[in-house]
Amino acid sequence: MSDFIEILQMLAERSGRKPSPLIALHHVPGRVGVRISHLTIAPALKDAWLDVVGLPFFQAQATALAALRRGTAFAITGTGMLSRASLHLLVLDLLHHEPSATALLIAADPDQALLHEREATALAHSLRPPIAITATNGSNRRIAPTSRLVITTLPELHSSLLRFHDRAWRYFWSRLRMIAIPDLHTYYGIAAGHLSMALLRATRLAPHPPLLGGSVAPVSGAETALQLLSGQEWRITPVTDLPHPATTLALWQSDGDRQREIMQLADALVTAGANVRLVANRFEIGTLRAFAKDALSVGTTPLPAHVQIVTGADNGAVQLSAALSSGAMLVILLLGRGISEPALQRLAVTDLATWPLLQPPVWPPAPTNSFVTALHLVCAANEQPLRQQEIQQWQLTPTVERLEARRHLQRLPHQPPLWLPGTQSDPYIPLDLHAAGTDPLFLLDEQGQPIGTADPSIAGRWAFVGAALPPLRGGQRVIAWDEEQATVQLVADSGRRTVPLRRCRVHIHNEWGQRELRRKQGGHGPRLAWGRVMIEETTYAYREYNSRNTVQERTLPEPFTSQWYSPAVWIQLNRPLNVTGQLVGWSCAAAIAVQTLARLEDCVPAYDPDNNYLYLIDAQPNGNGLASWLYEQLETILPLAYDIALDQRLDPLFEPLARADMDWLLAVLGGEVDMTIALPPRAQPSATRPSDPPARPSDPPARPSDPPARPSDPPVRAEPPRANRATGHTRNRHSRPPDRVPPRSNTNRPQSLTRVEPETPPAVPSEEPTVPDAEAILARLRQRRSRIEMETPRRSEAPAPGNPTFEPRFHPGDRIICMPYGAGKVRLSLVNGDREILIVDFDEHGELRIDPSVSVVRRLPPEERHDSVEE
Repeated sequence: MSDFIEILQMLAERSGRKPSPLIALHHVPGRVGVRISHLTIAPALKDAWLDVVGLPFFQAQATALAALRRGTAFAITGTGMLSRASLHLLVLDLLHHEPSATALLIAADPDQALLHEREATALAHSLRPPIAITATNGSNRRIAPTSRLVITTLPELHSSLLRFHDRAWRYFWSRLRMIAIPDLHTYYGIAAGHLSMALLRATRLAPHPPLLGGSVAPVSGAETALQLLSGQEWRITPVTDLPHPATTLALWQSDGDRQREIMQLADALVTAGANVRLVANRFEIGTLRAFAKDALSVGTTPLPAHVQIVTGADNGAVQLSAALSSGAMLVILLLGRGISEPALQRLAVTDLATWPLLQPPVWPPAPTNSFVTALHLVCAANEQPLRQQEIQQWQLTPTVERLEARRHLQRLPHQPPLWLPGTQSDPYIPLDLHAAGTDPLFLLDEQGQPIGTADPSIAGRWAFVGAALPPLRGGQRVIAWDEEQATVQLVADSGRRTVPLRRCRVHIHNEWGQRELRRKQGGHGPRLAWGRVMIEETTYAYREYNSRNTVQERTLPEPFTSQWYSPAVWIQLNRPLNVTGQLVGWSCAAAIAVQTLARLEDCVPAYDPDNNYLYLIDAQPNGNGLASWLYEQLETILPLAYDIALDQRLDPLFEPLARADMDWLLAVLGGEVDMTIALPPRAQPSATRPSDPPARPSDPPARPSDPPARPSDPPVRAEPPRANRATGHTRNRHSRPPDRVPPRSNTNRPQSLTRVEPETPPAVPSEEPTVPDAEAILARLRQRRSRIEMETPRRSEAPAPGNPTFEPRFHPGDRIICMPYGAGKVRLSLVNGDREILIVDFDEHGELRIDPSVSVVRRLPPEERHDSVEE
């Protein structure tokens, strides 16, 4: 361990960069878990466990085993070797006690499938009679149909095992007893719908409903999401039941050429004798795999290795957590100039204990997407005729009627009725986990070789020719896009980033609910609503930042226009925004990607200047579940969104975007709405629903409708109580104690920070709504201002006669608003050389000293003055 850290420090010194690229070193302490003395499994498995794992049994295994024998679905909390081995142990014990049974394990990706095959085979080597274990992408794939434990992926399950269930896989399905799903957190958004429907199809082919089990990362809201996904309650083990290995997290700042730095770090560590795993974004896999060798592997998920290198923050908090739990001695996270990465760098140096990427991300519950449901229903009819009883049980009668009207299904003259697939095209299309029932985009490397798939909804927005991928981070350049073949060809292009310029028209079709943004100190917040919208989006140009540190705007040869219907949440802003190219709202999308399992490309912001609405729209047609979660929890992402915008305001590419987002976020977080805006008289409560937002002349007439249980079709499963859907947060994870002093250092040596374990959330979530911690924001801004003032030589506060040309912006008597203090009156304006210092009497915080070059200060026009509101 110390050798690897010394190598990092040596590389940081040799870089010659000031400050050091080694931002921080953080020791993650180990956890011993809850040990037990006995587990009621087969004696041969007990011996194999001690031989292979070398550890005693733990409470999580006893809890999961008890649930399995009761027939209850279970999930072991964890992502490391012990969680995988514990799941294998329970599956093998079931197969050992039922010699004729088979089991299915659905891995997150092909690399994980091979890892499960290797580890499960090692655990089962001493069992008699032997249990055959095969991965469908492994070297023994030909004997997979006759194996008792088959390991596959969800796309392979869809296109092979289910499709050919009555041929090669007949023996396997006729004896299926259990389905195990490690890494359940992988199936968020649209992927949850794919998994849910695939489980229904598998259940139809099994003689009895199979038992369910799996593992899940420490995420918030897993109980609700899993219940919605499977239609049954899950027994989830506490995260503390299994041990956690101690490791060290190193944060490394990239200078712009991320690929070069990744390979420098990897080569130095491999030379020192380490096995290195690169955990990369799916868009950069093709480039990095060209450098793979015996001691260096590349993939989208961590595998066992001495060192894990996570190539960027856009890989998400859950992949960083998996890397820290993988048993690696060192985990390196590269932070560059992606949209959220400068804010994460600053927050890591300020307070790593509450760092967003070290907190459990939220799993937003995802209702089943109607396009996903339709695809799997036609496939299910191809496997076995659909019966009326099961359609009614799944609550999918309207969907079946639509498919019958479009001739995707044919109804047989039989009582009770049966449905067979129609004469349309083959429903067994290649499956991408995040594609809403359509063919995916196929990603190609520079030589035209396939490297993976992507959600087709990104095509016109993120994958046009010339675009830089991953979105808002760059590193890969799109050199070809074939719309007919659905292929996107990528080539490495470090240091280049792009932002799409778009035109958007949004029509509100249904409004399902509205409320005011919750304010900690009371008062009226902006109106927030959610419903179903139709968006027409045209990408006509893009802003480009290249390796020469210049920003240019380039027009696309042919604008790309797309149109889709989807759930959305929208905020009624107080004042119009002066934005072009829809450069607004991306800070919120980036904050969502940091705090939840969703990706940046899962949310599409759009601004309507006519109604002054800012929309956050689900990117996939008919929704991915983000809008319904944002309607209840939008307040939890706004502080981080402001941090992201604040740290991008000096970036040449993101500056217009950051300024626009800071304007409206300042109004929301700073209290401008209820302090300076004269609100119309409130109407008396009545039994009628709130009025719909004003519609454009071209909008269809609004129809009164209640919020459905699912945005589109009725649910496949019974939906859990709505009160549980707000369990994503128990507190504001970015709140900081008011007396915290930032441990910033001006030296080049990395900081050694001690981890503070986050508070354990209560068993029952509070009924009070979660709101941003205004006092913590206030304390953070005070500390930032005081730090800047300490670093600047103190000058006399008397007006400087040596600079007569400097004109102050503010004058005594002016009414101003300043984030986060609110509204106040300027008592004195002092010129300090080329700086202006204000003495302001704030309405709520009294007299404070404000530097407009540090804090965002805006003069209020006469019609906005606070006294007019009070009147």
